[in-house]
Amino acid sequence: MKTSTTLLSTFAIIFLTGCIQSSIDINSNYYNTSSTKKELIFSTNEHNFMHSLDKKATKQNRNSYMDEFILKSDMQCTNFLNQPLKKTDNSNKNDSLYMSIADTIGTLFGLSYITNTAKAVFLEGNNKESIKDKTAYTNALSPEMRKGVEIARARFAKEMKKKQVLPLDKYSIENLKEDTLKYDKQCNLEYGLIEINRALKEMQSQMNTRVVTKEPTTPTIDPKVIKDKVAQATKEVKEKQEEEKQKKKPESSKQIKTSSQEDNKTAILSV
Repeated sequence: MKTSTTLLSTFAIIFLTGCIQSSIDINSNYYNTSSTKKELIFSTNEHNFMHSLDKKATKQNRNSYMDEFILKSDMQCTNFLNQPLKKTDNSNKNDSLYMSIADTIGTLFGLSYITNTAKAVFLEGNNKESIKDKTAYTNALSPEMRKGVEIARARFAKEMKKKQVLPLDKYSIENLKEDTLKYDKQCNLEYGLIEINRALKEMQSQMNTRVVTKEPTTPTIDPKVIKDKVAQATKEVKEKQEEEKQKKKPESSKQIKTSSQEDNKTAILSV
């Protein structure tokens, strides 16, 4: 009977968490807005947690809180990353990560045009046209970036859970709070880009040594899929750039024609 009650409680927690977070208002705690960069920053909403931490918390309290935090944080992070209102972060660091991806793909698959096009886009700055071009790459890689975030957080959660065997004097409540902040920080597409780079670099290393020494640390990210998506995004960018060039040609011809007509009028009047 006691086991049945425990199981029912567990299912209730998961059910309630799923319902609450899927319909949560965008102004809830896990949407913090930076006033300087105007970007959304993830923070786990603990409002409906069944476990809490205080100075008198026992080792069991600490571990129960950790388990609940990881479970609910993962659910909230998935919702956060899937929000359509989340804007692309055009930071210099992310630009460097995109360029690294393009550079490695160009080297691995002999597609130098990808490297050259992507570098031109991400070195251009953040003007109107370059932001549109960058968005093409972001949209293409979004599913893999979300996978990368899951991989990074799962790796960190595994390290956190290893510490559950430690006594409070070795892994304190404050230590756990620090880890939860780090866990929240990794709910960011930047970490997805890092994992994509990691997968590509691992493939490059294996090709260079021709020896597979270990299982890849990013098993769900396929470098060939990344290559195909980046290639498609590059194609779209180049086609759009060509369209823009064609649009500008008639304007240039019109200006030349107008200038020529004015010259003719001047010549006739002088006669």
